[in-house]
Parts: sequence; C-alpha cells; structure tokens
Amino acid sequence: MSLPRRVFIAAVVSAPLAATACGRHATPNTVPAVTSSWTPPPGLHGELTLYSANPADLTDELVAAFTKASGVKVTVFSAETGKITAKLDKEGPHPVADVVYLASWTPAAQFDLDGRTLPYSPRGIDRVHAGWIAKNHGFLGRDGSALTMVVNTKVAPRLPNDWADLAAPEFRGKVIMPDPRESGTARDLLAAMVSAWGKDDAWAVFDSLFANSMAVRGGNGPALDEVTAGTSAVILGGVDYAAYDAAAKGVPLRVVSPASGTIITPRPVFILNTTKNPAAAKALVDYMFTPEAQQISAAHKMIPARTDIAVAPGTRTYDEVKQLPFSWDQIKGNGAAILTEFTQRYLH
Repeated sequence: MSLPRRVFIAAVVSAPLAATACGRHATPNTVPAVTSSWTPPPGLHGELTLYSANPADLTDELVAAFTKASGVKVTVFSAETGKITAKLDKEGPHPVADVVYLASWTPAAQFDLDGRTLPYSPRGIDRVHAGWIAKNHGFLGRDGSALTMVVNTKVAPRLPNDWADLAAPEFRGKVIMPDPRESGTARDLLAAMVSAWGKDDAWAVFDSLFANSMAVRGGNGPALDEVTAGTSAVILGGVDYAAYDAAAKGVPLRVVSPASGTIITPRPVFILNTTKNPAAAKALVDYMFTPEAQQISAAHKMIPARTDIAVAPGTRTYDEVKQLPFSWDQIKGNGAAILTEFTQRYLH
C-alpha cells in the first residue's frame, strides 16, 4: 500500500419515469452536432426501455441519435445506481428494462454473476480499454470517470495532495463523500481501495477520516452542490466530469488526483436476458460504442471507452490518471459485502 499505514431527450420518449440522474451537470452542455454515420441493421422495430444512472442530458443525446437513426422508440428511467438496482431487484424475473447503463461496475458484475445479462460483443469492442470488458462479454464499460478530490479553493484551507491529507486537523468537518449506498461510483472506490490496500489498511484510512468528522451526503449531485455552495470544502471520491463542468462555468473548483492513486470507474452497459426485443437492444449497445456516441460522452467530459476517441480539452486522459493497483476482476462480486461492512462501521 502506498498510503501510510497510520493514516492513510430530444429522443422520442414515452412517459419518462424520472428526470434526475447520478452526477447531473450544473447546466446543460453545449455539445457539437454529430452527423450519424451509423447504419442500423435491417428489420428493427418496436420499443425499448433503458434504465440509466448517467447524466440525463448525456443519456438523452445518445437515445435521441439512436432513435433518429433506427426508428426504435426508447423510454428512459433515470436515477442513481442504487435506485436502479433496487428497482430491478423489486421487478424480479420480469424487469421492465431491456438495457441498463449504470455508473458502477460492481452491481453490473453481480447481475452478470446472477445470470441476468445477455452476453454481447458490439462493434468497436476491440478498441475498448483493457479491463473494461467482462470476460464473457455480459457487460462492458462504455465511458468512465475518475474519482478525485474535488476542492472548493475559496473555502479549503489548502489543496490536498492525497487521501490521507483529508484527515489532517485543518480539514476537520470540511470533507464529505457520496453515500456508497446510493452512489455506484463511491461503492466502486471502496471496493478498489480494499482490493489495493487490504481491508485493515483501507479501514484505517476511513477510521481517520470519520474521526476527523467526514460526512456522507447522498449521491454525487448533492455532494457537488454542497461543495459548490461552500458549505463543505472537499469531496472525497467526487466524479471528475461534473467538477470540470462546474469549473468551466466559473465555480472555484479544482480536481485533484490523489498521489497514491484512484480509480477510473467504467460505466457499464448490459442487456438483460429477459428483453423481448433483443435485436433492438443489441443495436442500441452497438450504437453506444460508435465513434459518434463515444464523442458525445467525451463532450460531457467523460473518458470514452474507445482508445481512439480524444477526451474534451482541459480534462485528464485515461493515461494521465494514476490508478490504484487492482483489477475489476479482483473486485467482481464482492462490492456488496464491502458495502455492508462499511455501512456497519460508519453509517449505523
């Protein structure tokens, strides 16, 4: 462990079911118009339902372009990852969704382990970052975000350099983190820290942070709102794209990548094997990995899955983010147990 042991839609949408999503943007982005070069397979028909835990404006643009090209109508349910997985669990063997686009790797891995996904290899998969493809292709990361320390420079006592700095006395009561029970990205970060550092050292870091009065605040959106307002100074594990977006609009935020490493959490997409329209579902996933769809993610300051698509100006590339030494296969399926232990230790 490198951390000290002692401290560490313009689319056609029928009756949208929700209007918010994890890590929404401060204001809508201006995204360059994309001319579609994608040709859908012949014979597509009917409708799809997409559950998305990603920014509503990004999801809407993807769905709008797909619907325009294919003629397939898509109903979108937008919510945080935790609410989507709870909804799917409640729906049981008869889910409404055909395609699911989460903000967290670990719940997708669990759905795959439970045999609920339909393995599929979209066009362009050969250009996807290593490690962003499940072994059986039951789910794939289609874009991602780095989890960072998001700092309000007007209220923070100084810029932190690493996670352990947030346990220093001058940061007492000034640090918040998204609630991993709601935020899939926060859940992924926990699982990665435990995998990279070992459970004892990971919990020692969080012991010191909570002893320093770190607070937990809902999803990424509420956490960013609080730091933007200056009520708190730093988000531990804040998604970088939302902070870049707010900073570009004049909010005094800095995105700090921890010196000891963090994660770029792939935002996975998968088809449920209960879909009644598998041809259209596969076509939607195909579209999501086209260069134009990947460029939509890049315009929203996400890190594209495809290595041949550039990030937005002013944002860090995949290779510029120092990542913790772990693999997604190592934490596959153990996110729920880690979340349970974290909740029992700190959120009871």
